[in-house]
Amino acid sequence: MNTAKTCRGIYRELAHSPGRIDDDSAIMKSVGEALTARGFHVELATADAAFETRCTNIFVMCERGAVLDRLKTAEKDGSIVVNSSEAIRNTYRHRMIELFAQHHVPAPASQIVASDASKPRPAAGVWIKRYDFHATQSCDVIYAASEDGWHEALDRFAKRGIPFIIAQEHVAGDLVKFYGVRSSTEVMANWFEWFYHRDKGMLGHSFEASSLRQAAFAAAAALGLEIFGGDAIIQPDGDPKIVDINAWPSFARYRDRAAQAIADHLTERFQRRPRIVTSRS
Repeated sequence: MNTAKTCRGIYRELAHSPGRIDDDSAIMKSVGEALTARGFHVELATADAAFETRCTNIFVMCERGAVLDRLKTAEKDGSIVVNSSEAIRNTYRHRMIELFAQHHVPAPASQIVASDASKPRPAAGVWIKRYDFHATQSCDVIYAASEDGWHEALDRFAKRGIPFIIAQEHVAGDLVKFYGVRSSTEVMANWFEWFYHRDKGMLGHSFEASSLRQAAFAAAAALGLEIFGGDAIIQPDGDPKIVDINAWPSFARYRDRAAQAIADHLTERFQRRPRIVTSRS
């Protein structure tokens, strides 16, 4: 079998897909079908089964540290992995806020706080989020509008054995979601879509979609992400703030179009071989 035309997709861990298991599976299958149409032999596997044999072309949704360690080893052995193990690890929130600050990504003020701390609430309204993974359950993100609520939230994380949290200042405005595929070459065009978050009250603040796109790609570049999605707040003045970004979301609303854009990007990446340059937006 031609190894250059063989690729393997690794599903996200079930515990990391709360309420999204079917959607996460669907985008992987759609991308697999699109790659097959482009002449690849595609294998889809769970993280536990993905490393039984070597593969030189890998696309992944997984997030656990132990799996990322194995992907890093595969990269050192010459495999192309999208998103890279380092980029995925950079989406862990404690890394994300540091990289956003270093690269001047427009984002809410955030800080790392010990969950057993008696530190006062850093803002009138604050989001308390686990410091590593994105939400694996609803209580991984808690809003505190009072001092009592702040300390109660810290206590809940401490009792779960989560030693640190991210305290993110609440920013007023309209919540939007975005999806993107980022290329580091002139060969492939970047792909981007955004939409208003469902079930959220909107004030309809006017803004330039190009500003949101620029902020989203700046955030992705800061982390080294090629395939990404996230949330932003459109402030009353129209400026976006990147609230969160993650590696390879479900793309549920734009699955068919996203699968084609991702497959085009992966085809170019697997054929090009050198790793993506992470410093360019």
